[in-house]
Amino acid sequence: MTDTHITLAGKAPAEPLELERANDRGFETVELYLERSHLANVARTLEVVDGAPVDVASVHTPHVPIDDLEWMRRADRVADALDAYLVVHSNRVVLAHVSKLEELAFESRYGYENNPGASVRHVESVILERGHEFVLDTAHLYMAEGDYVSALDHLLTEYADRIEVVHLCDSTLQQDGLAFGEGSMDMARVIRLLKREFDGIVVLEVMPEYQRDANEYYESI
Repeated sequence: MTDTHITLAGKAPAEPLELERANDRGFETVELYLERSHLANVARTLEVVDGAPVDVASVHTPHVPIDDLEWMRRADRVADALDAYLVVHSNRVVLAHVSKLEELAFESRYGYENNPGASVRHVESVILERGHEFVLDTAHLYMAEGDYVSALDHLLTEYADRIEVVHLCDSTLQQDGLAFGEGSMDMARVIRLLKREFDGIVVLEVMPEYQRDANEYYESI
């Protein structure tokens, strides 16, 4: 049974068929994944989402380099129009760039996601201790911390007021985004901790073909 304080979300690009498929997999809510192609025409993307059978709880920025941030501005426009939370993350931008990202002056509510391998000490130093909100990726945390469960518990309890979105998938130390059971994380233990401590949006960040199974597994814990 899903705890009432958690909104469980799938993940899908801003494309009509993919949003319909997310709904078919049992999701009423998704995190919208955006690429530059979706942001070439923001108005069109908003039309696509408006006609979709799912609600959008959060919007993920495209993976762009630090010298090409116009696309993050456009993602912010989408999130703001949808009254959704903006997940600020790119696999080509590191947390040391937070000060540069702050210059974008996002209009929507937003938080910075931890990069793979970023330690709790680093996350606290560049995000949380500077007063920013934080998007907690459990797989990225697993890559950084040997005792990742205690690290997760610490972040959820110490910074509960600044974590609105959690990304959940399985992971090895080399690869995240895996289906539940395909990595080396203790997914049952992580899910129990989230259900006990977290109040917000949990995004099942596995590949589309594994999202139904992840949804069912999450519900079974």
